[in-house]
Amino acid sequence: MDARRNKQNLQRLYDAVMNDHRVDAADELITPDRPDHDPNLPPEFTEGRAGFKRLFEMFIEAFPDLTFQNEHMVAEGDLVAAHNLMRGTHRGAFMGIPPTGRSFSVYASDVCRFTDDGLISEHWGVFDMGSLLGQLGVSPPSAQR
Repeated sequence: MDARRNKQNLQRLYDAVMNDHRVDAADELITPDRPDHDPNLPPEFTEGRAGFKRLFEMFIEAFPDLTFQNEHMVAEGDLVAAHNLMRGTHRGAFMGIPPTGRSFSVYASDVCRFTDDGLISEHWGVFDMGSLLGQLGVSPPSAQR
């Protein structure tokens, strides 16, 4: 397993999809059947590469200035873990919530399993949905530590 290559491929996913908004770049980086174990997401966003693409099409439509900034990334065996800062401005509908025009900045963590040839084959992740919704003004903000 090439941990360095896997880290580079995860960063490529962040750069191409989340920062450059080229959702089809996921076709080169994620297996078609990749499951997603993020508890924040409804099933239509967690099933395979198509679910991932639907999720980020929705995110980019809702937050056209969406960015991911990697804070830390470590790899061991076939796994890569990353901690990222997500930012954007709410300009389109987000999970049924009409645009508020407000900006958000939240942390997101990912753990990805890679195939021998460097494709992402499984994902565990969480992002601070409570804080995101609070910053958009649609629910109470989460407790700050």
